[in-house]
Amino acid sequence: MDDKPTPVKKIRLAAIVVLLGIIGWGTQDHWSPLFASASVDTAAPDKPDVSKSKIRGKSVPVIVEAVGEIRDTVLIEAIGTGRAQQSVIMFSAAAGEIIEVPIETGEMVKKDQVVMRLDSRDARLLVKLAQTRVKEAESALTRATRLRDNNVRSKANVEDADIILERAKLELSQAQEALSDRTMRAPFEGVVGMPSVEAGDRITMQSNVMTIDDRSIIWVEFDVAERNLARLKINMPVTARTPTFSDRDIKGYINKIDSRINPVSRTVRVRAAFPNTEDELRPGMSFFVAVNLAGPMLPSVPELALQWQNGESFVWRVTEGKATKVNVISKRRLNNKVLIEGDIKAGDIVVVEGVQRLRDGRLVEISASEGS
Repeated sequence: MDDKPTPVKKIRLAAIVVLLGIIGWGTQDHWSPLFASASVDTAAPDKPDVSKSKIRGKSVPVIVEAVGEIRDTVLIEAIGTGRAQQSVIMFSAAAGEIIEVPIETGEMVKKDQVVMRLDSRDARLLVKLAQTRVKEAESALTRATRLRDNNVRSKANVEDADIILERAKLELSQAQEALSDRTMRAPFEGVVGMPSVEAGDRITMQSNVMTIDDRSIIWVEFDVAERNLARLKINMPVTARTPTFSDRDIKGYINKIDSRINPVSRTVRVRAAFPNTEDELRPGMSFFVAVNLAGPMLPSVPELALQWQNGESFVWRVTEGKATKVNVISKRRLNNKVLIEGDIKAGDIVVVEGVQRLRDGRLVEISASEGS
């Protein structure tokens, strides 16, 4: 048999040689570093890893900014309806015919000033009748007392006369009150609204006669969330605007804070008072109220400096050229700043850009400083 290799055998032999070469090269590249590393570690266990030291020693370029400090102020805005410091709808204490309404719409009246009179002829007659009965009872008591002293009448007759006199006096007081009820007087100083009646009208005790408002101070009530209750203080300044005077702020102050929290809305009722020295404001006006609730001073950082991982927020603080991870609590966002709480203070340097390659203790190179 001829042992001379055929072309097919030559091709197979060449393929086997190439395959063995590839396997040998891959084995050398993948396994020799492991054996080499093991031999180096065995020979010199205390020698540091030069390659890792070089990686750790390489600084990361970053942009930084100093931590600021801003007061944690909450702005409360609400819409409320103004009402007078004192306001009353006047109803007559007696029924009858009106004979006089001596005031005009918008007139300022004093306390106890007469604002309406009813026909009082019958009431005056009842007063005179009661006065006459009192005189009769007084005479009867005097006569009974004299007769008792002369032993003509008994003590019981004097007591009966005394009771009759007391009853007559009560009837007189009742008649005088009924006469007084025929005249309506202002319960306090204020401005008279448009009367609903005029002279000649016959009214009952359910008839709405007029309104009187003491609008020297206008009250506006609004609700504030329960979480802000601790920041509310009496006499805290308040500003407001109304469609009537939309171009200027109206100054006021917190007058009352309710004693209870609404369990449904979880809010507390607050009353603001606005002095109406120019008498320009009116009860019933709508007010857009704003009040700044001041809080503590807190560190502030740019939004880009605040990082999140696994539900926790943190910043990278630069100290002596190294980055340190500092866990913080985000409290509030104000424009492009974030108010935070944590182991950080105003003046500390934090990384704003370049945070992706940072690790604890990593050297950093400050490329630029925001705001510089």
